Amino acid sequence: MKHFTLKKHLAALLLLLCGTVAMAHDFEVDGIYYNITDADACTVEVTYEGDDYYYSAGYVGSVTIPESVVYDGATYSVTTIGFSAFYDCSGLTSITIPNSVTTIGQWAFSGCSGLTSIVVENGNTKYDSREGCNAIIETATNTLIAGCKNTVIPGSVTTIGDEAFYGCNSLTSITIPNSVTTIGNRAFNDCSGLTSIVVESGNTKYDSREGCNAIIETATNTLVAGCKNTVIPGSVTTIGYSAFIG
Repeated sequence: MKHFTLKKHLAALLLLLCGTVAMAHDFEVDGIYYNITDADACTVEVTYEGDDYYYSAGYVGSVTIPESVVYDGATYSVTTIGFSAFYDCSGLTSITIPNSVTTIGQWAFSGCSGLTSIVVENGNTKYDSREGCNAIIETATNTLIAGCKNTVIPGSVTTIGDEAFYGCNSLTSITIPNSVTTIGNRAFNDCSGLTSIVVESGNTKYDSREGCNAIIETATNTLVAGCKNTVIPGSVTTIGYSAFIG
C-alpha cells in the first residue's frame, strides 16, 4: 500500500502548512458521520470519521447505512456516500447501502482490505448487488464501481470502473466474464494479495492467454493488469501504464 502511505505523508505536510482544518462532518448518529448537502431538501451524505480522510480509518465491523437519520429535530434523507467516506477502513467487514443512496463518490471504499460483504438493498433505482455479487453495480450502465475480497463479477457486467478494486489487498483471485469490454483506470492497483487473474474464454476484448494470470487487451497485445503470479506471454508487445503497481 505504498501509494496510500505517500498520500498520508503529503496530507500530514499539508496539515502542518495549513494549520487547523475544519471538522469533516456536521454531525454523527449511531457511529455514522454525516454532512448536510441540502438543508432545504433535508439531504445528507455519509462522510469519513475524522478531520482528514487520510487518517480516518474509524469505521469497523458491519455498517448498515440508514435511509434517513434524525438530527436536531429534523429528518434527513441519506442520498450520498461521499468522497473517500470509507477510505482505508481496513476494519470494515460489511456494508449495506439503502434504497435512498443515488450517488457514491470517488474512493468511497478504496483500501477497505477487510471488506467481505457489500449489499445494495433491493429497490435502489441507481445501484444494485445482483446475484449476490458482493459489489456495487451501477444498474443503468452495468458498471461495477466497487468490489471487495469476495466479489464475483456477474456475467451481465460490461464495465469494471475506475479504481473499482483499488487497494483491495485481500483480493486473491478474480474472474473476468465474457461480458466485460471495458476495464477502467487503476481498477486493480494495489491489490497486493492477487495471485490469480482469469479472463473467461470467448471474451472479445480481453484474454488471459497461456494461463498467464494477467489481463491482456487482445487486439493490441497489451498487458493491462498483472499480479504476483503473472508470466508474460511472448505474444505481448506492450505492458500498460500501472500494470503492476502495488
